[in-house]
Amino acid sequence: MSDTKAARPLSINPPGSSLGSENAVLMGTARQYHVPEFEGCLSIKTVVDGAGLWKTAGREFVVRENSYLVVNDGQPYTLTIDSAQNVTTFCIFFERGFVEDVFRNATLKVPQLLESPLVERQIQLQFPERLEAQESPVLGIVRNLRRRILQGEVSQTALNTELYSIAAKMVSQQLRDSVGHEKVSAIRHSTREELYRRVLRGRDFLLSSLDQPVRLKDIARAACLSSFHFHRVFKETFGMTPQKYLAIQRLERAAYLLRHTGRTVTEITLESGFQSSGSFSSLFSRHFGVSPTEYRRPARKN
Repeated sequence: MSDTKAARPLSINPPGSSLGSENAVLMGTARQYHVPEFEGCLSIKTVVDGAGLWKTAGREFVVRENSYLVVNDGQPYTLTIDSAQNVTTFCIFFERGFVEDVFRNATLKVPQLLESPLVERQIQLQFPERLEAQESPVLGIVRNLRRRILQGEVSQTALNTELYSIAAKMVSQQLRDSVGHEKVSAIRHSTREELYRRVLRGRDFLLSSLDQPVRLKDIARAACLSSFHFHRVFKETFGMTPQKYLAIQRLERAAYLLRHTGRTVTEITLESGFQSSGSFSSLFSRHFGVSPTEYRRPARKN
């Protein structure tokens, strides 16, 4: 069956005033760029290469290649890019009511949906204000969408279909994370929720500092917890110590840079927060089963 809307132009880099009226994509590359305080619709911020600094009310998030940030509808924010190298961003802006509709279909039974098919506009979804890491399935779908857009394979109708899949993953993850605090060992429910919120703030600091030396006490301070308490709660929540989690995130970022950039192994070593190429190569080989050079070869053959 032919798609009568296939010829409709894809909404890429539309005026800011139109964001929220339909699903759209903002993408670009710059070394210096600043967006003053902007209040838009629900959106996903990703960085394909480099790092961008998003600021919301009292919070700072450094988004890199292996993380993303969700900014809620009506949340004012700024974006700053200040780099010696090009930084490429890829951001998705959802039509208002779009993700709410996905949420309703995921949480309500069919009779409820039939009785109130248009009530989604009354729902105000609030996603957690935090960085989401490489392991989230959302990032992989977003990367694939960008690749297909660059290859000219996506119409506006196809974009809407792709974004349904992304929204479904976002909703599924939020529902799953809503009980994440149950992993924390504390007697009171409110205490578990607060500890979970604080340990996620510590993870935000960790993910924002992948290219910098990071000490446990620095991460714990960002979480407003003692080092011992943060270490224990983090391990309960993520099944590993903060140090191991940090090392894995750095290795995953390095793997992405090896496959998708032309930087040398030495450059990637430093950008990923490792102190020497020797220790980096050793850790990389243990984690991925091949050396950094061998890992890069398949990408260059394509």
